[in-house]
Amino acid sequence: MDLILYAIPFFFLLMFVEIGYGLLRHRNTYRINDTINSLSMGSLSRLQGLVILGISGAIYETIVTNYRLVQLADDQLWIWISCFILYDLAYYWKHRLGHEMVIFWGSHIAHHQSEDFNLGTALRQTSIDFYSFLFYLPFFVLGFPAEMLFTVVSLNLIYQFWVHIEHVAKLGPLEWIFVTPSNHRVHHARNKIYVDRNYGGVFIIWDRLFNSFQEEMNEEPVIFGLRKPLNSWNPLWANVHVYWRLLKDFLKAPGVGNKLLICFKPPGWQPQGMESSCRLKGATVDLTSRFDPSLSTFCKVYTLVQFIITVVFSLYLLIYSADLGYRTTALAVAYLTYSLYVHGAWLEGRTHAFGQELLRLMLLILGIQGFTLSPLLLTTIISFAVLSLVIVSVYGNGKLLIEPSEKLQY
Repeated sequence: MDLILYAIPFFFLLMFVEIGYGLLRHRNTYRINDTINSLSMGSLSRLQGLVILGISGAIYETIVTNYRLVQLADDQLWIWISCFILYDLAYYWKHRLGHEMVIFWGSHIAHHQSEDFNLGTALRQTSIDFYSFLFYLPFFVLGFPAEMLFTVVSLNLIYQFWVHIEHVAKLGPLEWIFVTPSNHRVHHARNKIYVDRNYGGVFIIWDRLFNSFQEEMNEEPVIFGLRKPLNSWNPLWANVHVYWRLLKDFLKAPGVGNKLLICFKPPGWQPQGMESSCRLKGATVDLTSRFDPSLSTFCKVYTLVQFIITVVFSLYLLIYSADLGYRTTALAVAYLTYSLYVHGAWLEGRTHAFGQELLRLMLLILGIQGFTLSPLLLTTIISFAVLSLVIVSVYGNGKLLIEPSEKLQY
């Protein structure tokens, strides 16, 4: 059972609690632009599952049908506990390979791009996780029921949500057994001493056993983000930029052997004499700067309102997609994906954002009429889109950047 959808309201509730606590303590860990970007990535990750059919279930059916595997009982507590512990071990190695091989890092990197650390960061997920099913195969072969495995996967991810927080200090003896906010802050750091450490999902004992543990140190405050920053709020580029650079390196590399090594070596590796386009782990990095383009108040408020509406539409689609049919769902996902891209363009102050927003709103006015909605809801959505169109036409053009000379480059 996929429990993530049911947990989403609680995720948002806890985020609001964290924001309120941070404001009360004068230590707010949220920025509008970074939070919108993280939630955009999370929304994309869930939406793509509606239109891209997963292969894990098909592989499970093939293995069970063709090899007549004996299924373990799903009413035995010890089997559930065994599945939970073994999956966390499998997750550790999946996570570790996601850092140590660039072909997998290109998928996982999305989760590490934020230069803030909060519960919103936990929802920043990739939309191109193509290798997780490899780590499910042993469970299918061992006879763990698919429903049990995918429930355990959901529980593992739900646990990981709460450890993305700065406000919780070290938790004493629990630090030796479980993944905690302290040792997970290390995992999201770009300080050289912290890079590629603490891979555990629920249990930190795997990191201690396999020599990948690093304690958070008072003398080395954690700085979050990538050693080679993304410097973009574009959620589409955030998902593919490593693979774009990897493709360029692949084409430049001499010989078949080097081309294969580039894919499966750590990020930044290159044949002797060839400069890599991918992340350089050992490079000198400016730890003091954060990507934060200066925006007008209108841009921030307008984008936030439009993003909230996009999230509401996304949640509606996740809940009711089965009633809409595949074609309608696919078109809605494409529109919402485009909306998230346009929101990112506004947050970057891109000169084309104004024109993209006009197009996005007109597409909504025309496209929403193809949905079977109540007259009141349909009228409300169209009225909101028309009002937004008027507002952005009158006030939006030329009000993107406070400093219009600032140029952003990917």
